[in-house]
Amino acid sequence: MKIRLDMNTSYIRVLHAAPNAPAVDVYAGDMILFSNLTFEQFSSYIPVPQGSYTINVYIAGTEENSVISQNVDVPGGSMITVASTGNLNNLTLVPYIESNPRNLQDGKSRVRAIHLSPNAPEVDIYVNGNEMFSDVEFREATDYIDVNYGEYRIEVKVANTDNIVLSSNVNLKDRKVYSLYVLGDVPNLTLVQSLDGCTYMLMQ
Repeated sequence: MKIRLDMNTSYIRVLHAAPNAPAVDVYAGDMILFSNLTFEQFSSYIPVPQGSYTINVYIAGTEENSVISQNVDVPGGSMITVASTGNLNNLTLVPYIESNPRNLQDGKSRVRAIHLSPNAPEVDIYVNGNEMFSDVEFREATDYIDVNYGEYRIEVKVANTDNIVLSSNVNLKDRKVYSLYVLGDVPNLTLVQSLDGCTYMLMQ
């Protein structure tokens, strides 16, 4: 499968990353985009013209008193994950643009980490015992890095300490692009490995 983009169109999806929020419906203005998204769930990608959109998020099955209403800018020619982050009484939508995989070499995977745990401090992220990302703040996405494809052990530590708050295994496939999302509240963190849709992106 290949996704064809031009500079006037983008693909977006939504991630429900708010650990204490119930299932939600997501609207652009008055038009529903996604329904009944639960915590840790991604919507499918949908194509949208570039532009600015008012995104309204409601508790699933309701259409009054949105839990968040926020403008989100969508640049053309992009794949974007919009994450609903924070706690129910303090939600923020954060768009994360995905990497273009055009120059990704055979034998390599491309990966980044995104810290979306509302109550976790800054963290360091280790891969097979080696520090890969340091001092990652809440809502921060690291830069992408290219690594040999294969299986890795991921450890998330409180920054500048040996205190491990999350450990998990990931399997990175050849010439695929991934985001690793740190989700939940301490001490119940989870690492969600997501294949970025940009893996299949072709520019027109």
